[in-house]
Amino acid sequence: MEFFRNPPDKGGTGGLQSIYFGGGTPSILSGEQIGEILDIFRQARPVSLKETGLNGVEITLEANPEDITSAYVETLSTLGVNRLSLGVQTLNMEALWAVGRAESNDSIVRALDILKDGPIANISVDLIAGLPHTRPGQVVEDLEEIFARVSPKHVSIYMLEDEVYPESWKKALPTEEMIRDEYLSGAKWLEDHGFHRYELSNFARPGYESRHNRAYWDHSEYRGFGLSAASYVGGRRFANSSSFALYFRGEVVDDGCLDEEALRIERMMFGLRTQGVHVSDIQRQDILQKFVSEGLLSIHEKKILPTST
Repeated sequence: MEFFRNPPDKGGTGGLQSIYFGGGTPSILSGEQIGEILDIFRQARPVSLKETGLNGVEITLEANPEDITSAYVETLSTLGVNRLSLGVQTLNMEALWAVGRAESNDSIVRALDILKDGPIANISVDLIAGLPHTRPGQVVEDLEEIFARVSPKHVSIYMLEDEVYPESWKKALPTEEMIRDEYLSGAKWLEDHGFHRYELSNFARPGYESRHNRAYWDHSEYRGFGLSAASYVGGRRFANSSSFALYFRGEVVDDGCLDEEALRIERMMFGLRTQGVHVSDIQRQDILQKFVSEGLLSIHEKKILPTST
């Protein structure tokens, strides 16, 4: 799990802004265990973790559909969790079975129906474009089914990256062109339904952008807890050990502080994924114009953004 705060020099109050349970499978924790963790923050800082308004602390729990029950969601809400991120990935049953998620989408459908009338209104769902056995139009088909059951405030569409997969996957993977088209059609569907893209893979209704996600992109400070959890504090990046024995001893892997050049490059990389990069931040204007002429980048009001090409 992680939390982040806005330092005063970033326009924030310096107070706690977000607590995030994830990745992994934090929904296997009982309500009592989550409550114990949140009590640590309550004791450490005099903040209201129950506040659910946009000015309150954002408390997110990543959840597997199989772990969602009415009683569990009610308990989470009582504890102060005000945002749920549901790992749907796809509703295609053959794809779910192929990647070892489930033999059917029954648990996903059941979870969506529970969340529809549940006490937590800020629901986010994750989809993956390009899973094996998915077909053209799959992402839009999944979105239509999801929105017929619940009204998410946030949707993430990730494109399956080129990794080392089992042979059974490789034979059933869509082409890169199809994966791109799936992502673009999903993006258009969301934009047509009142969502805006505030990061390459993330879409939200106005006011429901993930504060926690944004913390990574604008270099706010965050602190991670657990095996391999990463942190960024005082310009320094470090991560807990992936070995439980070493983690228990408090050993960390220190990546050191970002120098000005590394920070500048990161800001450009994150800027291209989010709000854009100012033209004046680019040193090689000739290369910029080359990418613009090739249709890979566009310039609007002196901000550079990638195109859909």
